[in-house]
Amino acid sequence: MVIGKEVIETNYIFDFDDYGFSDGYGTGKAKETSGDLVIRTDFFPEVFISHLFKKTTLELFGGDTGYEKWSQRYRLYDTQKIAIKPVVHINRVVILEGPNPPPGKIMATYPDGSSEQIPHIYPDYEKLLSMK
Repeated sequence: MVIGKEVIETNYIFDFDDYGFSDGYGTGKAKETSGDLVIRTDFFPEVFISHLFKKTTLELFGGDTGYEKWSQRYRLYDTQKIAIKPVVHINRVVILEGPNPPPGKIMATYPDGSSEQIPHIYPDYEKLLSMK
C-alpha cells in the first residue's frame, strides 16, 4: 500500500504543565483529562492523489483534528499512565483526489464505492465510522 507514496505520520500531543501549544501544530483544542488515559482511535488509510503536485500521499486518518471531538491533543492532570489503542481498518481505504485540472473541489471515494465532493481536505469521518 505504501510503495511509491509519501507516508505522513499521525501524532498525539500531551501537555503535562501550563506551557500549552496554542494550537500551533494544527492538533485542535486540547482535551482536558485527569487520571490515567486510554485513547482508542479508529484510523482509516487515506490516499491523497494530487494532480497539481503530481504526488500521491498515504496517511492514517482519524478524524479532522481541528474539531475537539477528534483532537489528538491532551492537557493532562495527575496522569500516571497513558495507553494508546489504535484500531486500523486496513481494508477500509478512502481515496481523495484533487481536481484535474485545478481549480475545483476534492473528490472523496469511500470504501463502499460511494463518492462525494468535499469542501475541505477531510473525508466524512462519521461516514467512515458507520462503514465499520
